[in-house]
Amino acid sequence: MAKRKKGRPGPPPAIEEDAPDLAVDADAQGSDETSTAVPVFGTSVDDGAEVDFTSSEARGTGTSRVPVEGRAAWKRLLRMSWPRATRANALGALLALLLGAGIAAQVQLTNQRGLDELSQTDLVRVLDDISLRSSRLDQQVRELESTRDRLKNGTGTAAEALEQAQKRVDTLGILAGTIAAKGPGITMRITDPTNAVTGPIVLDIIQELRDAGAESIDVGGVRVVASSFVGDRNGQIQIDGVTVPRPLVIKVIGDSKTLSSAMTIPGGIVESVRQKGAEAAVTESSLIEINSLHQPTKMTHAKPVE
Repeated sequence: MAKRKKGRPGPPPAIEEDAPDLAVDADAQGSDETSTAVPVFGTSVDDGAEVDFTSSEARGTGTSRVPVEGRAAWKRLLRMSWPRATRANALGALLALLLGAGIAAQVQLTNQRGLDELSQTDLVRVLDDISLRSSRLDQQVRELESTRDRLKNGTGTAAEALEQAQKRVDTLGILAGTIAAKGPGITMRITDPTNAVTGPIVLDIIQELRDAGAESIDVGGVRVVASSFVGDRNGQIQIDGVTVPRPLVIKVIGDSKTLSSAMTIPGGIVESVRQKGAEAAVTESSLIEINSLHQPTKMTHAKPVE
């Protein structure tokens, strides 16, 4: 064992100051190479923004969110609102497309529906309406032929001839709208808050009523005759130049069952009006009075044949 020499102690051993720095640098370099930023849901890393997690603001709040203001905030909002091509979004778009195609096909099928698409109950009702109309017309033909034969053969009296002439005058007056009329029929009330029922639709209603055997028609207090015209002006319906008030009230004289069936038949007037967003109600009645009159126009070209 060596003995220590006595005397003044020597200088302390040199401290290697570079070693710790090199160790720290090596550790820092290793951590930089191996560590990567892991996205965290709900943080700024998740939405793609570059955030300094070592900033004083992030350390002060204790979170990784850093307030963003100005143009950067608008850019972030735009990125968040931009649609992303995810499986859920693709499935929702496909379902919406299929639903729209189905609705369009159903509407087109309803508009183009013919007799072959009607149910057995609807077909029976259509056949009954046609049979009633045919029977009524046949009865009128028989009565007119019988009257003609009696007057032609001279078997009828002068009083009977005068009575038949008066009936003929009354019939022509009702058809021309120059005299009031009453009888069984229907009343149709059309409620149209959006004014979707226009002049052409009202004209279709009048034509359908005539085909169903209507003998006298009144639309909103205006008598409708063969020469009547229907138009639109500033969203209002006009008949013979007279504005018709809404809701539309149409009074018709004729066979109430036939008229009602013609209006409510599947694919008919009532269904067409409802597709426009309006509501139509048909009421049958044993007595309908039409007091409105039509002012006949003077004929300037047509003359009776002598």
